[in-house]
Amino acid sequence: MLPSLLLPHLAAQATPSGSIVAVGNFSHIVASLDRSVEFYRDVVGLQLQGTPRLFSGDPAMRVGNTPGAQSLFTTLPVPGSPLGVEIIEYRNIERQPVARRFQDPGAANVVLTVRDIDTIVLRARKMGARINTTGGLPASLPDGSRVILLQDPDGFFVELVQPSAAAETTSSGSSNVIGSSFELVVEDTDRTVRLYREALGLELQAGTTFNAAKLLMETAGTPGAQVRRSVARIPGSPVTLAFLEFKEIERKSLRSRFQDPGTPILQLRVQNIQAVTNAWKRAGGGT
Repeated sequence: MLPSLLLPHLAAQATPSGSIVAVGNFSHIVASLDRSVEFYRDVVGLQLQGTPRLFSGDPAMRVGNTPGAQSLFTTLPVPGSPLGVEIIEYRNIERQPVARRFQDPGAANVVLTVRDIDTIVLRARKMGARINTTGGLPASLPDGSRVILLQDPDGFFVELVQPSAAAETTSSGSSNVIGSSFELVVEDTDRTVRLYREALGLELQAGTTFNAAKLLMETAGTPGAQVRRSVARIPGSPVTLAFLEFKEIERKSLRSRFQDPGTPILQLRVQNIQAVTNAWKRAGGGT
């Protein structure tokens, strides 16, 4: 299942080409807000924006079709990026955790650009966090950058990238995390690209070939597989959205409900939510 898309209304402003005007947060539906905060704050190094808040009542729950439930949520902004981390724990409703492997359609991945990857990896090891990258250490890529793939307590993937040269950022000099982007694993690239082009107007560069580079697959924790990647910049932001399709490896599509821990949600801001919803349905997307 593709992650749900929250498409909140945005006041009229200068509109880029297409339907999207800005990016929101990457929302994580989690089993325990406190446990997830520990990971993103104490391991990754992000800071809470205010105190956790409780949403309740029909208007708030109507978004995810979770009548009668309550949700406790908090946000951890990513320095240098409009795409932050939002953690949501549902209460007073039945929940079933879903665990996806990196190659499974529906798996979601936040990519964090960092200045010092080793500090985060050391803290991850001390916490006992899961490390997907073969060997459990950052891989050095041909361009000199270093990359590692972690999993948070609910199985969401976090890719850390330390560039070989200082990256441009608007974050402060004291911040280790300096940027973010989003990746989604899909079952069928052509179908997904068509949906996001037709419904959301994204100018996607569709991947046409599969890459089987050994180092790339070991970094992803998918040795022996092949992957093709399609990418677009989200209008109104510097954030990129990428779609990954794997082959030559066993994959399994797992469905989840809005309230289930492990469900990813990418928030996109649009000018006309009803028009986008209608276009999404016409293009074959679910709601």
